[in-house]
Amino acid sequence: MALLCRLQGFARRLRPALPVLSALAALLFVVAAYLAVFGDPQRSDVVLLPAIVGFLWCFCAVVLIGTFASVPPPVTAQMTGWARFKRRLARGWYGVLALAFLGLTVATLLLSNRLLGEVLA
Repeated sequence: MALLCRLQGFARRLRPALPVLSALAALLFVVAAYLAVFGDPQRSDVVLLPAIVGFLWCFCAVVLIGTFASVPPPVTAQMTGWARFKRRLARGWYGVLALAFLGLTVATLLLSNRLLGEVLA
């Protein structure tokens, strides 16, 4: 599956940014929660909606790095029987996770479009 190899390579390149993305996600979550609870509804939307969008994208990046940084290697010709089955099962599971992650990314993209459309309107 070329998709798994690409996601793994991308996750490995992003791995050094994991602490920054995690801290930024936490900060944006705190800002969004504070504005949702204590903010003025008329004025805080200008900051609240971009904070939500930023948190969602940071969260997606953290999930990508955490999930796909260590994908099992493909089955080799020397593998037989139980080892071959286990490796295919593990890679199949990562394939399902890749499809779920792509769905999450599309949902985040659509939600970002709507939220930022509200801010810019």
